[in-house]
Amino acid sequence: MKVKLTVGLIIVLGAVGLFFLSSTGNTKPVYYYSPTQFIQKPSLKNDRLRLKGTIKPGTVKQSKDKINLWFDVTDGKNSVPVHYRGAVPDAFQEGLEVVVDGRMGDKGTFQANELIVKCPSKYESKNTGPNAKGPTA
Repeated sequence: MKVKLTVGLIIVLGAVGLFFLSSTGNTKPVYYYSPTQFIQKPSLKNDRLRLKGTIKPGTVKQSKDKINLWFDVTDGKNSVPVHYRGAVPDAFQEGLEVVVDGRMGDKGTFQANELIVKCPSKYESKNTGPNAKGPTA
């Protein structure tokens, strides 16, 4: 009986220990930066971060196989060139707000591992103002 209790206790303590180690590991938070903030802080060049801005019109280029995508992210003041490799979201288009997760590459292009596009405003109601009617049931 004591052997079963001891083995059970060791298993439970091991599981609890693994849980705490995995949840409090050496994880570093990932912050959002605008292109201007990113450019103004050279110390960020080697850090993983999220760059937030709009897709600069006229800068989008895509490979023939549709796997590689190049574009600039801008905040209206500064721009950062981005390279993304992967599936491009259907909503992706020039002028939309985007968040890219990655880090600056050796050649001065931000290497994005993740691309998130804010949904276009076509999903928002066009009826705004004091006389606008809400949805009917």
